Amino acid sequence: MGTFRMSNGERVSKAIIDRRVREAKNVKLVRQREQHGYNFCQDCHRNDCVPLDCSHDISVKECQETGRAELAWDIENITIRGRDCHNKHDKTYIGKC
Repeated sequence: MGTFRMSNGERVSKAIIDRRVREAKNVKLVRQREQHGYNFCQDCHRNDCVPLDCSHDISVKECQETGRAELAWDIENITIRGRDCHNKHDKTYIGKC
């Protein structure tokens, strides 16, 4: 696996990106649970829209390809979505929440 450029010019490996993305998704879920007492889909605001995914607003692939790899683990670029809402966001919607 190769390395990808960040906006400051530094390079980061795919393994590090993947690890930081996992950590950022965990932080996002924990923060939502701490703030609201439970996790829910940020699109439809339901807690029965399951399973819940941590969806990237700007995809990891695009972050890597555009030299902004650090956006892949930026929690502001991650939205908690139910699977159907996630698919709808990714333009593969099959059903609804």
